[in-house]
Amino acid sequence: MPWYQDFFGEDYMRFHLLGGEREDQRAPMECDFVVNALALQPGARVLDLCCGQGRHSVELSQRGYRVTGIDLSDYLLGHARDRAAAAGVEAEFVRGDMRDLPWTDEFDAAVNMFTSFGYLENDEENERVLHAVRRALRPGGRFLLDLPTRERMAVWHDPRDWYEHEDCIVLDTNDWDAARGLWRHERVIVEPDGARRRYDFTVRVYCHPEIVAMLTRAGLEWQQTCSDYEQSDYGADSRRMLIITHKPPGGEDGTPPPSPK
Repeated sequence: MPWYQDFFGEDYMRFHLLGGEREDQRAPMECDFVVNALALQPGARVLDLCCGQGRHSVELSQRGYRVTGIDLSDYLLGHARDRAAAAGVEAEFVRGDMRDLPWTDEFDAAVNMFTSFGYLENDEENERVLHAVRRALRPGGRFLLDLPTRERMAVWHDPRDWYEHEDCIVLDTNDWDAARGLWRHERVIVEPDGARRRYDFTVRVYCHPEIVAMLTRAGLEWQQTCSDYEQSDYGADSRRMLIITHKPPGGEDGTPPPSPK
């Protein structure tokens, strides 16, 4: 079974998102960037790809945008629906595979936030996601892809770390495969009674030219890359790539539609 099919469950919320409160506090600022970078018009339809527990979906819904979040994890979608209900908004949440989005020409914009790309088995499968996004966007629709930089990953990772949380011990091991651009992470959770659970994930981390080439092959035109949510210029020392693209106006393949007869 691929790691991403069971990774995003109760333990993910309990341990992986130990900074969850801080993440929630950042959501308004991150959505400010989304609105400005994608030039969202009032009432725009927005697709939150890999929406997780819905922190961006709900924040955008509170601003009057019509948001659909899609994720593979039933557990996280349950949290997203609870969050939307608590906020009094009507965001839609759908379980689905990001490679096979069930929409064509539906959305004014799409976002993929918080390193939710590069999970799949190979580059071809990852690129399928971008083709699916292009299909789901209306002509002229914009797409924001939020990724770590490969340069940063090459120098940042603690090979081993451990800490205590809720009477448990959490053991983390990280490995960076520079030749293939793969970040591998292993987490072992040791409960007070000695019981252990292990989770592994592998993320393909792309350099900027690689990901822009993939977006281009998928029919999305690159517009701009920022290094943070303050819209700082992207550079060699940037920690993240906030890549803004759009689906060309015209037909499904980017060519102008035929003239009406």
